[in-house]
Amino acid sequence: MTADSSKHEQHVLRVQAYLGTAALLLGVALIFLGLIGEMSGGVPFFMPRSWYVNRSLWYFLAMACFVGGGYLLKTQPMSSELWEASQPGIRFRRVVIYTRTDCELCDDAKQMLDGYEKYLPAIQEINIETDQSLIARYGTCVPVIEIDEKVRFRGRLNEMLLRRLIEGTPPLESQQTDS
Repeated sequence: MTADSSKHEQHVLRVQAYLGTAALLLGVALIFLGLIGEMSGGVPFFMPRSWYVNRSLWYFLAMACFVGGGYLLKTQPMSSELWEASQPGIRFRRVVIYTRTDCELCDDAKQMLDGYEKYLPAIQEINIETDQSLIARYGTCVPVIEIDEKVRFRGRLNEMLLRRLIEGTPPLESQQTDS
């Protein structure tokens, strides 16, 4: 993907987000005006004649804006899909995530790490409930993300800090050629 096509794609996604937000807000505003009109017998300012004659058409338009805006916003890609590091390539030799069963934060962290698979090696998942020493070490403070033998994150994984870590670490190929 070239830089120009990437910028164009980001511009299209930004416009899609603005249109989705505007349509969603317009739909909510029309529904709100319709409900005010129903409860009080009219709105306190001038509305076109069609507002009163074709009320069902306005409700349909409001719902179409609401649903269409919601769809445009829902189809936005995850932020990890939009972000790219300045240099491609795997950054680390080993990534381990220590988890527990039925841990929502752990599931969120795994999903977030999966979004950065272009920059991370295969992620090794270890359930701490299978080892008493891991339970003693980490307790309820999971997920714990260990990158190249160093604990980098405990608890909620901060996506901005992960990006900074990826950006600040050169790819393994360039590390090997530099030495």
